[in-house]
Amino acid sequence: MRLPACLNRTFTLGQCLIWLWVTLLLMVLGAHFYRAGEDGIVLCVVGIIVFQCSAKAWKRYVTGLFLLCGMLEWLSSACTLYEMRVMLGLPWLRGTTILAAVALVTGLTGAMAVQRAKEMIPQQDSENTVLRATVFMAVFLSLFLLRKFVPLQLLLLERFLPVIGSVQIFFAACYGAFAVGLLADRRYSRRARFWLWLTFGLIFFAQFALGLLGMEKMLLTGQLHVPVPAFVLYGAVFRETLNAMPFIVLATTLLAGGAWCSLFCYFGTFDALAGNSQPLRPLPVWLVWMLRYGRLAVLLTAIPIVLLLRWAGCNMAGAVSLAVAYAIASLFFMVTVSRKYGGLLHCGTVCPLGLIVRWLGRLAPWRLQVDVSRCDNCGVCEKICRWRAITPASRAMGNSLPDCTLCRDCLSGCSRGALYLRCPGLSPMLANSVFTGLIAALHAIFLSVAMV
Repeated sequence: MRLPACLNRTFTLGQCLIWLWVTLLLMVLGAHFYRAGEDGIVLCVVGIIVFQCSAKAWKRYVTGLFLLCGMLEWLSSACTLYEMRVMLGLPWLRGTTILAAVALVTGLTGAMAVQRAKEMIPQQDSENTVLRATVFMAVFLSLFLLRKFVPLQLLLLERFLPVIGSVQIFFAACYGAFAVGLLADRRYSRRARFWLWLTFGLIFFAQFALGLLGMEKMLLTGQLHVPVPAFVLYGAVFRETLNAMPFIVLATTLLAGGAWCSLFCYFGTFDALAGNSQPLRPLPVWLVWMLRYGRLAVLLTAIPIVLLLRWAGCNMAGAVSLAVAYAIASLFFMVTVSRKYGGLLHCGTVCPLGLIVRWLGRLAPWRLQVDVSRCDNCGVCEKICRWRAITPASRAMGNSLPDCTLCRDCLSGCSRGALYLRCPGLSPMLANSVFTGLIAALHAIFLSVAMV
């Protein structure tokens, strides 16, 4: 039987003592959370201790970062103890000093663990290791803070069993680290993005189906919404109220630009399944016109219609019936037009939310650029881009078209490395790493909450 890599190694006495010391500090931190009634976080600490047994550098890196966060927890506890003791008129110096000392030791050990993790990382894998560990901690802390400060029960599994919430956070963070590892590797990034996106859509619509069957806990607000992105706009106009979705789309677009349309749009996965089944084909004149003006025409036509329906007193049943008809028409467009000509033509021609994302995406700092000096005009990037956002003219100008969704599929197809992601103040390599980590973290976070 083949032993795991962590067991098939020799260790010095010093390494064993360090491992025991780090494990002891983690156990003390776990006992602290157990005393506070945070059983779920105790299970997360157990997971971090298991990371200690791994030979993978990014997990050791996570251990160090987790201890640094543990230092902040001890400092917060010290401040709380100080305030409580002072308020009650009790002695505070000894207890506060002990907690502060534990915080200092935990922080120093965490910094040492991070440094040791850096030393064990192969030079060629340094960027990937740091990126995976950073995404793990970003997802973990983001979901933990959302769980703590947002009044809604956002975590999906926590609605069924409260202690599972923190465990879900831990596994969501692991998933984020797994996803960014795939997205950062150009050998797998194009295929990985599609499957991660498809997974997102399947889970979303599985929740929607269970909501239809009466499982209200699967829904974000307990109420069903039409699962078509256009109704993020239409629904808000019809109801004259805003729910969470417009703000989620806005925040995501400001952070990640057009990536909303290539990784987070649940309905767009249908267009991808239809359009990816065929190679890109030349478009007839009417579709070329639709690519330029179609979404604007739909937006300017549909909004007045929605307003007229509201002013005419259209009831909710009638509005839902029209919304279902709109969704069926959209699916029909995908099956016929997108599948015939290839590419995501529904997203690029008739989705009004995609147009809003395109406009707002210009406020994000990310841009796909072409190094004209390296480009040999092979045209591979044009064949790869399912949004038809790269043309000979745009390449000659060193840019992509405004319809670019920053999917970055074209980067993996360019053998000369002429395509790159630009962000002011960052090198192309760092910009690509930061952006990849950002979308992987957002993907894992969105996947962990009730989304309908």
